[in-house]
Amino acid sequence: MKSCRGKLPLSIITVALCSFGFLALLYTERLSFLTSNSLLKARSCARRSAVVKAKKVVENPELDGRFEFDPEECDITRGKWVFNPSNKPLYTDRSCPYVERQFSCEKNGQAEFDYRHWEWQPDDCYLPKFDPKVALEKLRGKRLVFSGDSLQRNQWESFVCMVEWTIPPQKKSMKLGKVHNVFKAKDYNATIEFHWAPFLVQSNTAINIKEPKKRIIKVDSVSNSSNAWEGADILAFNTYVWWMFGIRIKTLSEEWGREDGLKCFNESEPLKKKNFWGDFAANKEMMSAAVAVMKKMKVPVSVLNITQLSMYRVDAHSSIYTETGGKLLTPEEKADPKKHADCIHWCLPGVPDTWNQLLFAHL
Repeated sequence: MKSCRGKLPLSIITVALCSFGFLALLYTERLSFLTSNSLLKARSCARRSAVVKAKKVVENPELDGRFEFDPEECDITRGKWVFNPSNKPLYTDRSCPYVERQFSCEKNGQAEFDYRHWEWQPDDCYLPKFDPKVALEKLRGKRLVFSGDSLQRNQWESFVCMVEWTIPPQKKSMKLGKVHNVFKAKDYNATIEFHWAPFLVQSNTAINIKEPKKRIIKVDSVSNSSNAWEGADILAFNTYVWWMFGIRIKTLSEEWGREDGLKCFNESEPLKKKNFWGDFAANKEMMSAAVAVMKKMKVPVSVLNITQLSMYRVDAHSSIYTETGGKLLTPEEKADPKKHADCIHWCLPGVPDTWNQLLFAHL
């Protein structure tokens, strides 16, 4: 097979360790499970060279030393959240029919929306804005599969909502299943899919096992997940939170400066403490172990770490504007955020849109 601008690796894996999540992106032309024997087609190379470059917008170039985005040069982990009232989401949980109630903060009673107007600004470079039509062009003829837990579903719904509004109703479809959901952009012959696999490895969690003692996993096998991955061009994995049992939420509240134990409830701004990591989700030992393993892999691997930028966003969680057990929180439950506030998942639109902006930049 011919390539248009030099050779690409047999497969490219980008790994992101995000707040309460572990995200891995695997790019191939057609993924055969546990193999890496294909390249991106030449037609994709030409399109990539045309669209991946970010347009640099500098209000005062003499005072701004940042450069156009380059995935090889820009360190997206170093930066800050900047409030920009003109930065508006591409959708809302009212306009996009695919946002489920768990993430529909506005529909569930949230009346303050400043959390939607913060944008991540790397110290080194300008991130390209998410362009839904360009994103769909990048996905033309391809399958993008998100596989993991409810945080990965959080990101999948965000990505679908960021592109679906540009597509006429008759040109798109959504197929919802028990463990596999498929959104299709028909004119692009592209699918954006979610596969429920909270542990990624073989387990019985595809069925409704609520009691941890009844969960069974087989850590050396992914056989009951691999079928959904075969033929995918891009895989996004998320499973980190499921390996964090036994850590007290009280610790999380204290790290966020909430000695009252109310966690993320009633927060209105990101944390301002520069270089904040915390100890609850930012398990550096686990990160180091993952990086060490990836360095030994035969498949080329690069790391995209979005842990810290997400940890700042204590203001953007679902909090009490969510559901539990398939039911919205009652007024009594909302009055007890110490017990019922959800400080793991995110409102949509919100922080997962930034994750997808970074994914878009790296495609």
